[in-house]
Amino acid sequence: GLANIAWAYAVADVDDPTLFNEHFINKRVEKKDGFEIERFSQLYQWHLWQKKEKSNPGLSKELQERCYDIFISEAPTVSKFQDDVVAQLSS
Repeated sequence: GLANIAWAYAVADVDDPTLFNEHFINKRVEKKDGFEIERFSQLYQWHLWQKKEKSNPGLSKELQERCYDIFISEAPTVSKFQDDVVAQLSS
């Protein structure tokens, strides 16, 4: 969905003001009850990127707080790649 696309743009450090505008934010607020848990985390990461890198206000305060609460409640998962990097740095 759009939360995943927003997260991917943030990871790639690519902004698209025609896509991530007030309409986008309003649609996220409208659909917030239908999100899967991981989408809230992705949306929160996009929000942080928007605020830090793009000086965009990002999400509404209510949705920002909900995303944050879910983001910090989930235990991070470590990928095989991360394990490989740690192993190489530790050797």
